[in-house]
Amino acid sequence: MDFLAKDLLTDLADPDRPAILKTMAETPDGAVLAARTLQRVTSRNDSDTPDRPQAAAALDWVGEARSLISHEIARHLTPAASRPVHGLTEREITLIRAWRHTDSEICRTWINQRFDQGWNSLDLLATLLPPDRAPLPVIDDATLQSLDALIGLEALYSRLGPLLDTPAADPDTSPEEHRARILQALREHRGNTPVSG
Repeated sequence: MDFLAKDLLTDLADPDRPAILKTMAETPDGAVLAARTLQRVTSRNDSDTPDRPQAAAALDWVGEARSLISHEIARHLTPAASRPVHGLTEREITLIRAWRHTDSEICRTWINQRFDQGWNSLDLLATLLPPDRAPLPVIDDATLQSLDALIGLEALYSRLGPLLDTPAADPDTSPEEHRARILQALREHRGNTPVSG
């Protein structure tokens, strides 16, 4: 479905694309599809990426589309803002993950506001990062980029500071193994990771 949506979107004239993506994003599942579609269309690694002059012209519609989709995602997540992290539904978790493809700054602000209002940052990480990634590491470079887009690495390290500064427990013997693995991975990445500005 994602690839079909991308093909259909690229068949439209640039000025029509934001309105179509906003219409898609009016439902939670549609918002996820719209965010992923926009990400695929604008991906730098995409072999169909237009040349530089066309890319510069496309920035107008892309910025508008990101803003419209981001607004819809925020609207869909309004009920989640008043619940604890462990009360997030799978759909809400998917929306949060998709949000990073639209407007990272708004997403970061929203998540950090939730932390200020009582969400626990380690609980959110345990919710967003699946425990069964083997043989992949719990947190790899792509995961770090996603966390930077969603939360901001400096903000995350700051919020987790005391937990990151304590000696690591053996993740294999910890009663909260998944959280211990997340903290250990963040300890390893903390000193050598570029962060957003």
